[in-house]
Amino acid sequence: MQERPERAVLIHERLQKEKLLKDAVKVPLRRASDWELQLNHPKELLDELESLKTQEEMEEYCRGHELLWLCPDSVNIARLVVGGVIDLVKENIEGRIGNGFAIVRPPGHHSYGKLPQGFCIFNNVSIAAKFAVEHLNVRKVLVLDVDFHCGNGNYHSLKGDKRFLFVNFHAYHHGAFWPYDEEYDYDNKYTNVVSIPLNAAMNSEGDYFAALKHLVIPIANEFAPELILVSLGFDSAYYDDLLEHGQGIKAHGYGHMMRLLHENWPNKVLAVLEGGYFSLSYTECAVMTAKGLKGLALPRMKHPKYVNPSMVETIWNCLCHQAKTWKAAACHLQELQLMQVRNGLPRYKSPAAKLFVGAGFRYVWNRVQELKVARTRDWVPGMSDADKQFATEKILEYTEEYDYNNKTVELSEKEFLEQLLWNSEIAGQAFLLSIPITLWFYEGMKNCVESESNKYLIIDMYAYNSANALRSKEDSTQECSSSKPADV
Repeated sequence: MQERPERAVLIHERLQKEKLLKDAVKVPLRRASDWELQLNHPKELLDELESLKTQEEMEEYCRGHELLWLCPDSVNIARLVVGGVIDLVKENIEGRIGNGFAIVRPPGHHSYGKLPQGFCIFNNVSIAAKFAVEHLNVRKVLVLDVDFHCGNGNYHSLKGDKRFLFVNFHAYHHGAFWPYDEEYDYDNKYTNVVSIPLNAAMNSEGDYFAALKHLVIPIANEFAPELILVSLGFDSAYYDDLLEHGQGIKAHGYGHMMRLLHENWPNKVLAVLEGGYFSLSYTECAVMTAKGLKGLALPRMKHPKYVNPSMVETIWNCLCHQAKTWKAAACHLQELQLMQVRNGLPRYKSPAAKLFVGAGFRYVWNRVQELKVARTRDWVPGMSDADKQFATEKILEYTEEYDYNNKTVELSEKEFLEQLLWNSEIAGQAFLLSIPITLWFYEGMKNCVESESNKYLIIDMYAYNSANALRSKEDSTQECSSSKPADV
């Protein structure tokens, strides 16, 4: 199991070792009340979870959900986490603390309504955001999700509610990656959602910063939030457990991200731990996050002159879509279009038809849950010893090169705009960069569903096919027994 208790323990120990908790205000965990949980989840979910008394009952419950595992302590711990995150928000809004970091688990950003999933039971961040606006007189909250996975729980919890601006960086890969739904592409219909789907692997901290500075910060400043909540996933880090199939934010990139948010909204940035699964990586990321939140020195970060072409395409598409809602996006889009013209290039146009390769995959996942045959163990193989050694070498390689002596150099206005230069060659590179990782995820799912007995994440095709056949037989029998005999 990737999501395990030692994640929070190891982070806390590392921060203590680095003396980053020496002057920190500790906010204790507290069991959240039903009414607090019901800011985002129906009573039906609370009753269902509280009714589970034995491990067998919990196992049966999880077979009807995706990527969910429960033990007798899970719900109580999840309640404690929610209460702690709410109190962290209260401490900030009432002026007793500035920026903060909630080192908690289980995570929450996949859970919404009555659907706990993806290691998440209650949605810590969305509940805290709603508590802030409904009980602390906060008018607007920015929720920024930088986890590797789609923050679908935050999305469904906050969509359409103009008290919140939800920004969602996530692996998409043209729909080949979970949750296999076009709704999470850049052009969703909700004006308070900025979805940033990543179609290529290994986007660096510089690539993320390009999206933040060209797209997110301008829109967020126009939105004018009074509180910033970050669903902070360290599984987007360079050589976390997916290795080269993941993303590529180096640890100090998280620190600079926190600093950027603090520069725009001083002392109003609260980060809440979500994913992150290789301990050497996530503990280093936590150190840099804490330094960024505390305003301490960070290693120099390089802003790329040329951004990952796939990220360039995504930023353009997002700006074209968001310009319909946000003046800041429209103004910056116009600046970029003029940059294109100055370079003798045509203005950017979003594609008339988008790529989506996940058709049918979502149906299978939904059907697996309906039939209550979801796998509850061994979803991913985990890192082998060789993988861990390789990842360790890659991480140590960059941490040993940290540069504290030279400041991060900002790009000139011309360089900044030309990060997003778009021509046929860059368009070709964007396509080619997205293909290998898209095929890797696509073939993993496709090979499973086309087999008789393969397993992939929650899917066991033998159990699925057997349950499907049994359900069809039961439906047929019920249909026959309910039909009236013909008149003689």
